[in-house]
Amino acid sequence: MHKKKTVSVVFMAALLVSLGLAGISTAEKKQEGAQNSKAEEIAAAADVTSNHPEIPEGVSCNDCHDMTIDANTTATQVWLSGEYLGKTAGEGRMSDEQLWDEINRLIGGVKKGTKTYVLATCMNNRPLSTTAEFTFDPGRKALYGVHEMNTEKLAQIKANPFVSLNWHDEFVGIEGPYRCCQIKGRCELLDGQHPDFEKILIEFAPYEDAAMRMMPQNPTPEQREEVLKRVREMFKKRFLMSRITIDRITIVNKDFISRGFRNVQRWERADTGEKP
Repeated sequence: MHKKKTVSVVFMAALLVSLGLAGISTAEKKQEGAQNSKAEEIAAAADVTSNHPEIPEGVSCNDCHDMTIDANTTATQVWLSGEYLGKTAGEGRMSDEQLWDEINRLIGGVKKGTKTYVLATCMNNRPLSTTAEFTFDPGRKALYGVHEMNTEKLAQIKANPFVSLNWHDEFVGIEGPYRCCQIKGRCELLDGQHPDFEKILIEFAPYEDAAMRMMPQNPTPEQREEVLKRVREMFKKRFLMSRITIDRITIVNKDFISRGFRNVQRWERADTGEKP
């Protein structure tokens, strides 16, 4: 009798383990199938239909589908080119040259002209926003930032180079002036061995601020350059540099209205090869 009971317990345990493994295998296959099979292109506003296959936890629409935004119905498109604030469709848009001058006036400036942006990154469908300082290169149409190594935002950029940034004046009320911009781009990280690192540091980044504490009183030109050189070497060892190639800037400036333009304007790079 005891032997039969032992055999029965062993049999039940084996059955439970088998069922558990089967369940795990099925779940893994569902998730693998959802992630590996690329389904048809859908709009970002699309709803899940009643006959849609089961979606495993942690899987999002863009794991399987290419997502599109309907540019004809978004509010932003109306602001940019639709009938809006007394403007007929297409009226009040700046040329690319005019707009680029405005962008340079808004976010331009190097060294002391560095601005603080809200930077958004994303990894594994989990977004992260943080603040970071960037300087603007109008010639290359890029932003440069200098960052401490091993931060969460840099780990996300390594996994996914597509980023978004926002800069704005302090909002003082609807009647007051307001200026802001939204930027989309692609980020690459340059370490201290990269041939562009020191050049960008010298031409754009305010690294000299860190050198002032090490500078002797009334330094000679030779002493000043020696301290700056030591600081640049320290930056090469301790920091990474981000170079964000700007693909799109949407700019809002209330002052544009008084000049006969729309208050919302957009510049887009023609040679990205990427969908917006």
